[in-house]
Amino acid sequence: MPYAIKVRKKHGEPTRKQLQKQNLLNQNYKIKKTQTHLYIPTKKPTKKQLKQLQKQTNDIQLTKTKLKKRKQKPTNHIDYLKKHLTKKQLQNVPKSYDILGDIAIIEIPPKLTGKQKQIGQALMKVHKNLNSVYKPQTNVQGEYRTKIHQLIAGKHKTETTHKEHGIKYKLDINEVFFTPRLAREREIIAKQIKPGEIVFDMFTGVGPFAILIAKKTKAQKIYAVDKNEKAIKYLQKNTEINNVTQKIETIHGDIKNIAKMYKGTSDRAIMNLPFKSNQFIDQAIDLLHKDTGIIHYYDIRKENDLYQTPIQKIKQKVHKKGLNLKILNKRTIRSYSPNTQNIAIDIKIH
Repeated sequence: MPYAIKVRKKHGEPTRKQLQKQNLLNQNYKIKKTQTHLYIPTKKPTKKQLKQLQKQTNDIQLTKTKLKKRKQKPTNHIDYLKKHLTKKQLQNVPKSYDILGDIAIIEIPPKLTGKQKQIGQALMKVHKNLNSVYKPQTNVQGEYRTKIHQLIAGKHKTETTHKEHGIKYKLDINEVFFTPRLAREREIIAKQIKPGEIVFDMFTGVGPFAILIAKKTKAQKIYAVDKNEKAIKYLQKNTEINNVTQKIETIHGDIKNIAKMYKGTSDRAIMNLPFKSNQFIDQAIDLLHKDTGIIHYYDIRKENDLYQTPIQKIKQKVHKKGLNLKILNKRTIRSYSPNTQNIAIDIKIH
């Protein structure tokens, strides 16, 4: 039987608060009431803790008694799935997933394909705002870095409005690249922007870097480029939604061509195109005002060579143009897959 503190009703609330303060309140059981007393569920107190309680109210008594159990609400999707999956299956359920607006995206291991509906429904029970749960059907593919997703629970809708740092982004999970896992990184970059700067977002997508910078900093102008026409259309909608159309110039096209047209325009270039950023270093340098400025370079790297190779390649390109560089900062942003990391390097060109 569980422990309880027996106390007269008039002293019940002060005693409950004192138990809570000492982290002794046992939330697994309900308080039992009689005509004159309350039995407040408690963890077993030490002699010292019991004396402290008795100082507050001298009529309390530690006892054991029958108490009704509280219904424990599951706090995550794993808890909800305990009734539907075996222990072995539960071990294979991913703990992490992405939420974009009212859509959740979760990887489903092949072994759990038959249970994917239950997994999706469990996520919807945990997050009441969700209308749909999808699993990626493909890896990132093509030059637009998109994925195809398969519905596993809820409504069939791939368009959503995602909120990040108080900014709204309309997007379609099948048509554009967007990851909420770069939210902190976007904030890091925005905090570096100085008043009056001109920023070039070379692979903007639906605009999470560009719009945050436009909204939260005193940048003079942001050029936002993407080759994906659908991403640019969403970007244009998002600049309107967030009232930043005057600060952002949206450009649809290939950065290799665009960079020639905007040579020497910018103080800072953002190169968020992991796996392919090294193909566009020349363009990033060309965009900088009088060949001086800052480049934010992103890549996916193996853990045994996070920075050395990309920095060497960047140095070669910079020195070939008769310029120098200084590494301002380098950091890992997130784990991308086993033994690989998404990295960032901040580089000053001069």
